[in-house]
Amino acid sequence: MCSVPAFENDQIEANGVNPCPRANLALDLNVLFKEVRLDFDLQLLVGGIVEQQAIQLFRQNRAVFSTAILLAYEMGLVTPAEIDEHFAGGSQALTGLYRESLKRIDAKLNAVAQAIVGEDDDDFEVIAFEFRVREEYGRNEAGPQPVDLVMALNPRFTQLDLIEVDRALAKVVIGCIRYIQDFGEIGICACDIQRTGIGFFLEDELSELKAEIDGGNNASDRELAELFLERGQYPFSEFTDDADYLEERIELLRRIINNDPEKLFGDIPDLKGIRAFHRLHKQQDAYVTSPWWPFIEESLAFIRFVEKIKKNHHPEFTIFDSTGSFYSDCGIGVGHAIGFGFDWEDTLAAELYEDIANAGETPMSSIALNPIALNQTADKLMILAKARGLIRLAEMIQINQQGDDD
Repeated sequence: MCSVPAFENDQIEANGVNPCPRANLALDLNVLFKEVRLDFDLQLLVGGIVEQQAIQLFRQNRAVFSTAILLAYEMGLVTPAEIDEHFAGGSQALTGLYRESLKRIDAKLNAVAQAIVGEDDDDFEVIAFEFRVREEYGRNEAGPQPVDLVMALNPRFTQLDLIEVDRALAKVVIGCIRYIQDFGEIGICACDIQRTGIGFFLEDELSELKAEIDGGNNASDRELAELFLERGQYPFSEFTDDADYLEERIELLRRIINNDPEKLFGDIPDLKGIRAFHRLHKQQDAYVTSPWWPFIEESLAFIRFVEKIKKNHHPEFTIFDSTGSFYSDCGIGVGHAIGFGFDWEDTLAAELYEDIANAGETPMSSIALNPIALNQTADKLMILAKARGLIRLAEMIQINQQGDDD
């Protein structure tokens, strides 16, 4: 669920983070062996070339390699004895420990998320992460190089069906999802896409159509489309002059207005309300036997985990940093849209991700790594892994319910 598939090679090399020795070693050797050489230790020569390349690679990426190894140590995944042993082994050994550190961090994050889901699951897409020297920092400047842990996520849409669930229970589930999104800084509810401000006029479209309807205009979708174009009315005239397209657009907007989650579910409980609901109903079979009950309990455990970390660090403790703007204008938070069962949600999610793709963006955020505060980074990664596990748990509950219905 969290993994380390490498970013594109050109991206990695541009940032000086290529953990693989040069691929053109054969070409180097070809130049050396154009003529037969007698009484020469070939293995010694090859070993010397490889070692020199390893030394160069390590020098170029010292900040990245050392930070990743220290983070793995902070997470309890690398021992001091291993570090000492690989340090004594030279550059090749340290490069190998760097790669091993990435694998162990990946395995740890997957295990944390998997423990929440509670079953083997290979279908959930990964979060790719990579250690990078911050792009704004000159590679040739003296002094320590700041390193960022850059994380990327392929867009994904998950639609839950909470419309037919007991209303009080559904509201608590939605409340949990919102806390997971807030605390884990990942995920966006489909009904909130209109407020993201990423590229389209949805919020203004809804506002203008509502004003027209509330003003007593009972015209059909086609008539409204023609009226808006005749007026040159913002925002519709900004993106189309096609009445057929606008008619379809108005039909979608009308569905959003008529099937508003706030109208159906009403006020979503805050954390105090979620805890009160759990306390009052944890002995009632009607709720405890619901497949959503374990999700509520896991969510409350996650919230307690985050609250403890915030208390130990700082009330304003956040996972991702503003340095994310160096890598993408689109944060990882919008990388996973979640719907509650309305027929318009998948369309909004598709529009969001199409717009992100058209802008050439990928949902990405970063964590600035401070070598003397890597315990905080370890905590941040645990929060993220647990949040991802909870989102997948909600997906699995929905998938299993659909299987039962079938």
